[in-house]
Amino acid sequence: MNFVKIGKHEWCTEDARFTQCKNGDIIPIAKSIAEWDSYCLNDDYCCCAYDFDDKNINKYGLIYNVHAVKQAESVVPEGTRLSTYDDWCDLIVTLGSNVPKDKHSQSEALLKLKSDKGWSGKTVWNALEGNDWKTFTNLLTGTNESGFTALPGGYKDSEIFGDTIFYEKGKGVSWWTLDFANPHVSANDKNKFGPLTPSNSDRFFDLEYSYYKLGRYMRLIKL
Repeated sequence: MNFVKIGKHEWCTEDARFTQCKNGDIIPIAKSIAEWDSYCLNDDYCCCAYDFDDKNINKYGLIYNVHAVKQAESVVPEGTRLSTYDDWCDLIVTLGSNVPKDKHSQSEALLKLKSDKGWSGKTVWNALEGNDWKTFTNLLTGTNESGFTALPGGYKDSEIFGDTIFYEKGKGVSWWTLDFANPHVSANDKNKFGPLTPSNSDRFFDLEYSYYKLGRYMRLIKL
């Protein structure tokens, strides 16, 4: 793993892809919806590739279930920890303004966070501003000035909608935090970035609801 200093912490420059716990136990890679659901129902940690396609692991890393988060202290590699809401807030502050200068631009923090490759292209259009026509470019890619290299690996949803449970590959990414804050980047975030505040973890372990089947990436911090 490679790390980059941003603010108070040294962040891993890619999403986690470990498959072995500190004690040597193997974290199983689910190959189907049925396998993933079985691990979740039995309170076992697991991970998977986007679309259950191993070709996506090299580029995006692995998607982990909620039980890997619950046991993060014993699961993540030695010398690292799973990031928290406060860690992400420090990251955003360090990267500068999180307010887009206009509706056509991404925030400074978002631009520096995102990779300069891998996002879904760019859009160029003409618009009337005052009495003048101007050309606007909405860069969906970032500058990766921070070295964080956020890639649009998507996420695994909790239920099947249509014919899929995987969403936003090429367009967004969703991460776990230790306190369930869910940092998320997508086209729906209105060109800025910010994790939700920590939520009640009970909702992710209540089998009456579907949240326990969610899958997200992890971003680790060096101890």
